[in-house]
Amino acid sequence: MHVVKRKTIYHLTRNLRDRVDAFIMRFSLLPDQALFDPHIMQWARDLERNWERIRDEALQITATDIPSLGDISPDHGRIAADRRWHSFFLEGYGYRRQENRARMPTTAALIDRIPNLCTASLSVLEAGCHIPRHRGMTKGMLTYHLALHVPADRENCWIQFEEGERLYVCPWTEGRSILFDDTYNHEVWNNTADTRYVLLVQVRRPCRWPARLLMDVFFLGVRYSRFVQDIRKNLDKRQP
Repeated sequence: MHVVKRKTIYHLTRNLRDRVDAFIMRFSLLPDQALFDPHIMQWARDLERNWERIRDEALQITATDIPSLGDISPDHGRIAADRRWHSFFLEGYGYRRQENRARMPTTAALIDRIPNLCTASLSVLEAGCHIPRHRGMTKGMLTYHLALHVPADRENCWIQFEEGERLYVCPWTEGRSILFDDTYNHEVWNNTADTRYVLLVQVRRPCRWPARLLMDVFFLGVRYSRFVQDIRKNLDKRQP
């Protein structure tokens, strides 16, 4: 009975999400596509100029010091089944992890300059990690990666996007950015013997009113959802 109930809620949520996405795209200031020039966001250049300072802070934090995403976010389910994917949260939906920001003060100051920020974290993939094909929860957000440490064998460490019949394969390059709509199916590999570090930022999609009003309501709901509250609770448990 419990499984049936969860599946019913999932399908209702998915149907609502699709309607919200359609409304957002009616008023979007950007086209409906998988990949964007990251420099349409003015703050991207600021992060790139400071990427080595961000990298130096990030590399002081080893993967073993960062929880696996699957251990702190049960709702990520199958895509976080590989425990070699780690997430070091700095901020999410208005909640700041002050203990993590204290370990990355330069990075924290830089992300504070980003307007319409939804989340900011280090995304760390250990050697051999694979994140299976999946899509994000809303077109109301765009996802940004700043590559901080990429294995020397970079051609074997990449993110792949599907856009209709097109397939984009994007290896990361240190100090360079990728900006994308994560509602397009994507998949990630680190088929190397080294660890990959990326600064992952999510921001609201630029839209006209009334989509902005709808996003205010939507993201308020996400802030108080079980999805976010479970992560907060599990991170709090890890504190000494």
